[in-house]
Amino acid sequence: MKQPTILYLTVGSFAFLAVGLVITVWLPGYLKDPQPTEFAIDYNDVELEGRDVYIREGCWYCHTQQVRSIEVDVGTVWLKGDIGPESVPGDYVYQKPVMWGTNRQGPDLSHAASRPYATKEWHIIHLEDPDNVVPGSIMPSFEHLNDGDMDALSDYLMALK
Repeated sequence: MKQPTILYLTVGSFAFLAVGLVITVWLPGYLKDPQPTEFAIDYNDVELEGRDVYIREGCWYCHTQQVRSIEVDVGTVWLKGDIGPESVPGDYVYQKPVMWGTNRQGPDLSHAASRPYATKEWHIIHLEDPDNVVPGSIMPSFEHLNDGDMDALSDYLMALK
């Protein structure tokens, strides 16, 4: 009696795994690639270097780069509507890997350069001492970055329009 149960569980598990693989791996590659939108960023070399610093330093763990529909025009950062329009697949055409974040603890950075306070200098000051610029910030300091990395990272953040 136990043999058929184990067989059914094994076959069912493999079938479930196969369906999951088809949906998450094969299907997205099979579907038509999205066309770039006005928010799709084709980064220059310095911005790509900054993006590498962003990935290396783990910024994407706390900061997403995806505006969800429930957040549009809510103004979760500074001003009403400053979070930007809802993200669509075409916004990420040039991004490999796409960094949607894991658990948003800091503000969404999809349109960080479009915010009224955003300048390259502001980002550098914020990266060196976050609590000085945003009181109560839980973001760690990145003052350990050398000037080249800091410049590249701020250039990358200023490309997020």
